[in-house]
Order: sequence, then structure tokens, then C-alpha cells
Amino acid sequence: MDLRERRREATRVEITDAALTLVERHGFSATTVDDIAREAGVSPSTFFRHYATKEESVLHGDSLFEADLDRWLADAAPEDVTLAALENLFRRSFDRLAGESAAVRARLLRVRRLLADDAHLRSVAYAADAMAMCRLTDRVAEILGDSASRGYARLLVEVAGTTARVAYDAWAEAVDGGRAGAAADPVALYASATADLRRLVSELPD
Repeated sequence: MDLRERRREATRVEITDAALTLVERHGFSATTVDDIAREAGVSPSTFFRHYATKEESVLHGDSLFEADLDRWLADAAPEDVTLAALENLFRRSFDRLAGESAAVRARLLRVRRLLADDAHLRSVAYAADAMAMCRLTDRVAEILGDSASRGYARLLVEVAGTTARVAYDAWAEAVDGGRAGAAADPVALYASATADLRRLVSELPD
């Protein structure tokens, strides 16, 4: 990430921190974009240069994972598009999570708690995730071409994504529950989730 991108990301984080603080204090529906911009010390126009909606400012997607995924999709040949390859991308995101600061991890947990408490935010997050999975399925199906069906592409994407979500939820629950060490290690939890997936598949009849 170059200096310009780092500055852009820093502004996005400041806006998200302001949004989280206000939503936690007043609730999502009572918090406006103007309120968030004022709390973050930016203008409304600056807010909209970084986020299209109030909901996006709270959810704050993982731009590093998205960039990693875009680079992989740009270069991948059909034979490169495998479950192992997708798992490797998600594993790198869990590696990053393990190395993040306490502030970053705390921000992720704050978002998760708000999703649990606010039905509107939760529905927006689910819809955004579903759309991201659809776009990824489209791209994977395009790369695979005639070598596999669209159903195969969708299964590949959904299985990889679901395994990552299971591991992320396990990490968040462990941290919120006060557990430490391996029990709250995101890398170990992702490894456990992928192992569970293989166990599940191995139990299927031939």
C-alpha cells in the first residue's frame, strides 16, 4: 500500500471509529452522516468520498483482502482456481488478523456486536456478503469457462467463504468470552475450520 492509499485508509478508519462511537451511543437510526462527519472531523463531502452510505462506514470492509483477491483473480488460470487456492487467500487474511493491533481487533468486535444488536445493519451486512459472493462466483465461473459448471463455481466460492466465516465467528466468540492463547488464535481457528471441512467431506458416501 503506497502513501496515498495509507492516508486514504487512515481517513476511512477515523470515519468508521466515529460512526461506531455514535451508533453505540445513540443507535444506528438516530445517527446521521453529518453527525459522523462532524465526529470524525471531516466534511460530509469527504465522508462520501470514502463511503457511499452510513451503513458502509460502520461495516468498513477488509480492503486488503479485497485487493489480494483482485490480484489473484487477475492472474489466475483455470487450473489455479481451486479450493486450496481460495483457502490460501483466506488464510493470509487470518494471518493479518493475528498480527493486527489491539485497536483493530477491538474495532472488528465492536462491529460484530452492533450487527448482533441492530437488525437493519445485520441485513445490510448479509446482503453485502451475498453480493460479494455472487460477484466472486461470476468471476470464478468466467475463469473456469467450459471446464466446470457455474454450480461448481458457486459451491467452490460458498464453501470457502462459509469456512472462513465459521473461523471468524469462532475467533470473535473466543475473544469476547475472555479466552486466550490457541483458543483465540485466528490462524489456528481457521486451520481447525478447514480440517473440519475435510472431515465432513470424508464422511460422505462414495
